[in-house]
Amino acid sequence: MPRRPYLIALGFLVSLALSALLHRPVFTLDMQGRHNWRQAQTMWNVRNFVRYDNDITHPRVSHFNGSNNNLLRYEFPIMQWSIAQVQRVLGEEIWVARTMVWLIGAFGLLGFYLLLRTLAYPPGIALVGTFLLQFSPLFYFYTINILPDNLALAAGIWYLYFCFAYFRDRRPWQLLGLGSFLLLAALAKLPFAMFGIVGLVFCLRYIWVSSESGRVRWQVVGVGLAHLAFLYPAYRWYAMVMPGWKNNPVVYGIFANAADAATNWRIFNVQATDIFPYSLLSPAVWLPFALGVFCAGRRTAAAFSARPYIWALVFITFLFLALQWNTIGTVHDYYLLPFLPWMYITVTAGVQRLWQWSQAWTPTLWRWLPLAVVVAVLVGAPLDAYQLRKRYWEVKFSYGYEELRDVFIHQAALRAAVDDDAMVIVLNDPSMQIFTWLIRKRGYVFGNNNLKPAWLDDMRKHGATHLYSSSRYFDEQPGVQERVDSLLLEAGNIRVYRLK
Repeated sequence: MPRRPYLIALGFLVSLALSALLHRPVFTLDMQGRHNWRQAQTMWNVRNFVRYDNDITHPRVSHFNGSNNNLLRYEFPIMQWSIAQVQRVLGEEIWVARTMVWLIGAFGLLGFYLLLRTLAYPPGIALVGTFLLQFSPLFYFYTINILPDNLALAAGIWYLYFCFAYFRDRRPWQLLGLGSFLLLAALAKLPFAMFGIVGLVFCLRYIWVSSESGRVRWQVVGVGLAHLAFLYPAYRWYAMVMPGWKNNPVVYGIFANAADAATNWRIFNVQATDIFPYSLLSPAVWLPFALGVFCAGRRTAAAFSARPYIWALVFITFLFLALQWNTIGTVHDYYLLPFLPWMYITVTAGVQRLWQWSQAWTPTLWRWLPLAVVVAVLVGAPLDAYQLRKRYWEVKFSYGYEELRDVFIHQAALRAAVDDDAMVIVLNDPSMQIFTWLIRKRGYVFGNNNLKPAWLDDMRKHGATHLYSSSRYFDEQPGVQERVDSLLLEAGNIRVYRLK
């Protein structure tokens, strides 16, 4: 395995170039494919920061329903706001946002390499482990999809690096690093605060030692204060916004509604036979993962044992899965991104074991067998990621595709029919985000035919000038026809009217 720094840097850059090449067709795709509704919502945050309100505490979406206010506060929109600042300079093209998210993923990979080095893996082994994380199908797919989870994962990985670096070196600046990145992870997506269990375990271990010796361990005080001080801003944000999450299933998890036995079995079956083996992992890394679990490589250079902290990560991620069992279900695989760090530390341990066997086995012919396995893993991982995920960007995998098929087909014409800054009324869009994103219009959005013709008058008073409708049941009612001025466009089953 290479040890020279320039070879490691070259290998890392080659892996990024391979990722960029495999993702090349996706960089310019609009929001389509799997989980496009959440990406559309994220991009509406970005667009509103660019065009209408650049206050980072005012994340806005497209619809003004209910209170005539399009504020929607979930996670702290640090990623969305940052992308908006770049788009102010480079333009509002999709490739700018996707590239930013991809670079965030690359930053997380650099942190993972440093984390592996801090765990005493040799440079070459650490590079291989980082490469395999990069081509985990889950990471590969989402590293170019515009979700705040990408920033949260990258920050969480850097938090782990600074934690283990502090456990080894005890340097104050490492406390600053771990606190800052834990704050960033929690702000970008609250569940990633679970990584803080590593600091908690450290404190508990040394409190136990202190209680036996009767001496105060100042390292414990420093780690504890770093966590509390840096998590306080995240606490303030979520204390302010979470009371408005009344309909968000994440808040209640399994306590909101218990699934029946058949549903639980279906979720378990999909998780066990698809998501874990083919999304978090891939067939290429099954063997090194198994080796990492059952016969991990030695840590001869380690000055400390990382096992309690790795087991803490295993515990907290599975606890999170259990608490969010119904919400994650069989679809929301990106909720499982926190599993990746410990899983690919385990994969790296398996790779190290293969390398050790290649150095120790005799006769010489047998030494080539573990090396051949490592080469097969390195070749198979990107192939698996590409093959397993390439179809998920297809438009047919988009949320609401059947209802919004003609919006996808006639997107350009529907967008051009009305000025982008016009306020419109849209129906029907069950996602409340996708239709308006594809036509780049803000306004009032409805997911069914319950809209009353008389409501058009009120929305018109609040600035709505046009109606986009996929419902003949609604727009052919006399009460609607008497409120429209003219039909501007009919594209598939979508009609665009100018209101009187």
